[in-house]
Amino acid sequence: MQCPICLHEASLLRHVETVAYFRCLECESFFAHPDLLQAVDAGAVENYRDSYWEHEISAARERSFGAGVVRMAETLRMARIPVRRGLDIGSGPGFLLDALAELVPSLAERVHGVERFPPPPPERSRSPNYHVGSIADLDGPFDAGVCIEVIEHLTPITLASLLLQLAGKSSPGALYFFNSAQPSFVEAANPGYLSPHHFGHLVVWSIAGARMMFERAGFNVIALPGRNWAFLAEFGPPRAVGLETLVEWLWRPVPENIALVRNDRFGPLFETLGLESARCYLEAATAEERARWAHGLQSELRQTRARRFNPFARK
Repeated sequence: MQCPICLHEASLLRHVETVAYFRCLECESFFAHPDLLQAVDAGAVENYRDSYWEHEISAARERSFGAGVVRMAETLRMARIPVRRGLDIGSGPGFLLDALAELVPSLAERVHGVERFPPPPPERSRSPNYHVGSIADLDGPFDAGVCIEVIEHLTPITLASLLLQLAGKSSPGALYFFNSAQPSFVEAANPGYLSPHHFGHLVVWSIAGARMMFERAGFNVIALPGRNWAFLAEFGPPRAVGLETLVEWLWRPVPENIALVRNDRFGPLFETLGLESARCYLEAATAEERARWAHGLQSELRQTRARRFNPFARK
């Protein structure tokens, strides 16, 4: 079996709902059988029917008024350019627009949501910034945004098309937060994430797999330490962005972005959400990195002592 992302060899992972899933031996992404991916690309199989939205509306509202707000707050703080226009990619019913309108209306008027396969009209946001269609239909450019629980529904061909559209509507340096489980998260925390029919999850993108796809469209994928379910995508050439750089971004936000929401009623709360959420993950990752270093050093010291006091050890 050949990986549709990097074209290297893949092995069978397991069967889910009669569909075989495979693990790439190179990029380590998981993917549903290519026959299903091709059927989705051809329109013979649809991921987003009305029945999907019947059981997903409640979860979409919960995400939008919870994690979605937090991720937008983080992105606004971590962005390296002033955010004059924002985007919710794959907005679903558009509830994130409604949540932002209640919390930070100054930001909400700048954020647009786009959804290609929306739920029925009664279940959608009434926001004037909610758009049914593709990113290509929107006026650009955008400076930042979020894409929450979307790309796992997309085939490699569909994701490539979406990224090219996003590149055409992005400002240089635009920053996007992609929330989607990675293989290590699925294996360790949520094996049920693999679901071709109930959830419509077709691909579990590894960081390596995502980099291949995103770099082709001009984006730099930035891993988020401590989060094997999210990454950042910066519109610009590849560059190394490690833990120390992310910490610097966190503590040195673009002043315009913080000032944007500060006068809203819940602006200070929104600012705090962005700071504290990112800080918790980054500081936890820092502590874990230092602990690994300390354990490694301790192991080296034990080995050094053993060689020093072992009369039979080679000198």
